[in-house]
Amino acid sequence: MKFSASLKQFNEDALAEADRVYRASNIELFNSVIRDTPVDTGRARGNWQTTIGTHAQSSSLRLDRSGAEAQTEVIKNVGGLDNVNYLINNLPYIQPLEYGHSKQAPAGMVRRNVLRIQSIIRRLIK
Repeated sequence: MKFSASLKQFNEDALAEADRVYRASNIELFNSVIRDTPVDTGRARGNWQTTIGTHAQSSSLRLDRSGAEAQTEVIKNVGGLDNVNYLINNLPYIQPLEYGHSKQAPAGMVRRNVLRIQSIIRRLIK
């Protein structure tokens, strides 16, 4: 019985750690995208929406120059291992911003941070 209990505890601990890394990597990735979004009025930063299971279908009217509100939403809405987390921006001009329309983010917001995901995960595992 003792071996079985130890094995069960190991399984629970491993799943809890994987869940922690999954959540933390999503939060770091999503918040980095928000921080890297160019700011004029704050509409582009404010329009990042975090959802679970299905992506947001509409644009937000939120103006968020600092990105603090969008980042708070990330922390509140990111789910664990049994969830698919989405960070969506439905503004019609977000794709031009991603591909260098703004001198503030010539390398984009999403592309440059997705390139960092492996290093983010490695760091969180340690």
